[in-house]
Amino acid sequence: MARAPAESASTEQTAPLLDACRAIATEAEGALDLASAVALQAQAHSDFALAAATAGLVILVEHLQSANYIHAPRMLAVLAKTGPAVAAEGSNGLLAWAGAAVAHDYGVLPSWPAADVSMLMERAHRAPADVALALACALGEVCERNGHDAEFAMLQAQMAAVEAQPEASPFWRGHWTIVSAWHLQSFAYADAAASRLAEAQALASAHGLAGLGAVADLQRARLFESRRDPALALALADRAVAQGDPARTPLRFADRADVRCRVAMRASDFHAAVGHARRAAGYLQAAAVWPGFQATYRVNEAYALLGAGAIDGAVACFRSIQETPTPRFLAARVQCLVDLATLIGASRRGEPPALRREALAGVIRALRELEWPNVLPLLPQHVAEVFARALEAGIEPEWVRSAIRTRGLAAPPAAPEAWPWAVKLRALGGFEVVAELGTFAHGGGSHKAASKPLDLLRLLAANGLAAVRTETAAEALWPGEGREGRQKAFEVTASRLRRLLGADTAIAIHDNRVRLDGRFVWVDVQALNDRLAACEAAAAGSEVAGEALDGALILYRGPCLADSTAPWAAAARERLRARVAAALLRVACGPGTAPERSRERALRAIAADSAIKALLS
Repeated sequence: MARAPAESASTEQTAPLLDACRAIATEAEGALDLASAVALQAQAHSDFALAAATAGLVILVEHLQSANYIHAPRMLAVLAKTGPAVAAEGSNGLLAWAGAAVAHDYGVLPSWPAADVSMLMERAHRAPADVALALACALGEVCERNGHDAEFAMLQAQMAAVEAQPEASPFWRGHWTIVSAWHLQSFAYADAAASRLAEAQALASAHGLAGLGAVADLQRARLFESRRDPALALALADRAVAQGDPARTPLRFADRADVRCRVAMRASDFHAAVGHARRAAGYLQAAAVWPGFQATYRVNEAYALLGAGAIDGAVACFRSIQETPTPRFLAARVQCLVDLATLIGASRRGEPPALRREALAGVIRALRELEWPNVLPLLPQHVAEVFARALEAGIEPEWVRSAIRTRGLAAPPAAPEAWPWAVKLRALGGFEVVAELGTFAHGGGSHKAASKPLDLLRLLAANGLAAVRTETAAEALWPGEGREGRQKAFEVTASRLRRLLGADTAIAIHDNRVRLDGRFVWVDVQALNDRLAACEAAAAGSEVAGEALDGALILYRGPCLADSTAPWAAAARERLRARVAAALLRVACGPGTAPERSRERALRAIAADSAIKALLS
């Protein structure tokens, strides 16, 4: 490693650093002990440039290896005594900054300034490959923790050329790929992040770097496999800790507990997830990690508490994270989580939507400004509910719909029409289908479609999201066929309907029943039924009942499938008419409803469907 002209150390004094660097790059036993001794000896000889370089290297490697923070306290003391002036030039200065940049960002080295990413990247152009990669590991984490996406993109482009250099060691190449994977994941580039972790695992396997392999295994398990393949995630975590023990590598055991927490949350076993999160906290204490390093683990504990319904506990956990100094970007994210958890709690307690609207608007605005559609990644249902309420209130609908599509969120119960549905169906006042592959109306429209698949779709739409026995549906659509023929015709037609809609998930068939899947399909009949149910559940004549009825009347554009004479369509039509009429009468008879308001609602309903008049007499 080159030495800047300003360094006063002799060649003999820098040789031990080179030996320590080689030992670290091959994961030789005692490598960090050797490097720490070099730093302390250099400090004793007043060679502060060498002391700072070696101390920075030890801090960074101990942090990257995620095993135990044994040497960090003494090395931080070395950097605090030498100060940043000794890191002004040369490769050794860059090594000093590699450790100092991370330590300062975690709030444990306040005597050094924040790293100037652009300036250090420029200096790294002239550095040996391993020095540049070591610095990139530190700066990449700084970028991730501070939300510097543009700076990270430049760093990644610069390191692509460095990684290709023959002298770049597998150790530093591997750790750089892991750091970059974390950043890519935090900005929702999941496929690119998974690819980088696979590279790190391949390097570890090819060169016998067990420590690198353990870190790669744990990060892959945490970031991806807990969602895609929980059994593999647990196997990877077990493999990562197999060569260590709670005394030597407690941080890896904390990571395994964190993987188990994530797997439990994916399975909605939130109480088990809380236990795993708190077990991780115990291992973190044993590893003597920096307080700021615990934030990610504490966030998962708060997520688990949210999932378990312990909203106040989750808010308290988020607030405890705020007590530790963090970069402004992370502090803003944690505050957003506090506000989001508080909002979820208010919603679960049934506070009126009008009182929550301002808080909801503030949360959505913060998520947009933080470019954070992937908030609460382990609680997609909670996020979907928040996004659904935002769309219902008309709060930043374009950003919210984009976030929903980015994450592929399934719609929660009673999600509004504004949700980005795979399929939207209207059966009231005319039949219309809006799907990925086209629009169909009254059996025709902009896309020509076979009649039987649309007949099946009309039958399902008339029932909202309620399941229909497949035998009942087949008999209604093919009354002249035998039972076996009807069943075969139904199976072929259901398959054709899925292709027609361009959404296999739209139609759910299970246990001899068929229905529209409400996670991907919006149908006005179900939305009408939901609002009528809310009207029926509220006190007669109350404001809540009136608002629910007004929402129902907006949806009721006319009779259900008015153009169909089929008995099942006529039954659905009469059922909905009767329910609308009953709601009108119930609200009109309530003590809080003005007569003129009742007449206005009745006239609106009759204008949409004249047959309702007879039911109101």
